[in-house]
Amino acid sequence: MYLKILLLFLLVLYFTGIASAGDEVQINKMIKDSSGTVQLKGKTYLIEKPIQMKSGVTLQGVTGKTTFFLKENSNWDVWVPLIDGTNLKNVKIRCITFNMNCDKQKVPYAKGYHNVIFLKGCSNVEIDSCTFINGRGDGARFKSCKKVKVHNNIAKRLGHDSFYAVDCNDVNIYSNKVTTRKNAGIRDWNSVNVRIYGNTVNAQLDGRGGYAGIQIEYSKYFKDPNVEISKNVLTKTWGPGAQLIAYSQGLRINKGVVIKQNKFLKCGQSHNIVDTGGISIKELDGATIINNVGDGCRNAFIFVYSGGDGTLIKGNTIKNTKVHVAKKLAGTGTGIDNWAGSNLKVYGNSFSNNVNGDTYNVD
Repeated sequence: MYLKILLLFLLVLYFTGIASAGDEVQINKMIKDSSGTVQLKGKTYLIEKPIQMKSGVTLQGVTGKTTFFLKENSNWDVWVPLIDGTNLKNVKIRCITFNMNCDKQKVPYAKGYHNVIFLKGCSNVEIDSCTFINGRGDGARFKSCKKVKVHNNIAKRLGHDSFYAVDCNDVNIYSNKVTTRKNAGIRDWNSVNVRIYGNTVNAQLDGRGGYAGIQIEYSKYFKDPNVEISKNVLTKTWGPGAQLIAYSQGLRINKGVVIKQNKFLKCGQSHNIVDTGGISIKELDGATIINNVGDGCRNAFIFVYSGGDGTLIKGNTIKNTKVHVAKKLAGTGTGIDNWAGSNLKVYGNSFSNNVNGDTYNVD
């Protein structure tokens, strides 16, 4: 009788697509034995330990049906991700939902724990049609990688950045739907030849809305980083819709970051972030900001917190700007707030209905 009950229970698990703990053992074996596509079933895989990718392998699920679910209380060491890979070539991860089960974990948020995907020194990498949810770390993180494509993914309720490229070259992040919770939606740190386009970014807006929608950050010098942020729609971000940061050797950069043809809609909903708004500049010089729409942003459409000399601001439509939610800042509620008094190039913009005027501290 006992054996019959056990058999019935196992059959129920099989046909309902609920997997047992340690399914990564089977997945790792499939990857190790493959030189092409590893096709996963449309079911839930319960993950206890990391999955190791391999060069030349495509890890593919069934859209909306294949889920990797992290076992509760997975106390992995810092920088141990769910999917790991070092010095690999030609890697693809497609059509998988990653549920990191954050409410049942004990590791801290935003400290390098439980990143979903972490690839180091890899080339020709593509992540598409995946869903990243309920995490305590990054969605997909890339370190010193080349030829990276991240597209048509969904990311929300994560514990740090959704998509994060560090020291990478030739990065394309496009057509993703991102909701920030702890930090930035899409982040570049010391990467070159970067294209971020066609994404939609918003924030959780419950007091844990994260930071910038798109964050560009440089601590190293590049003559021309060659970064383009274009045709994105950023709506009700918690911090600035886009943030440009430089420090250390990055302070020498004076060109190579272009923000064009984006829509910044009601960005900057935070009550505590000083440089919130549509676009924030913190030390990075020489950016080009052209042909964007800033509508209903809080604090300012462009807020120059520090640095920013030589920034070109041209051909933008700037309207309906409102004051900062909580802080009384000089120039808040203007279309362009040059809080730092930097040397900007401002002309050919269209202004209307900005609550405290078109510009502050701008010649």
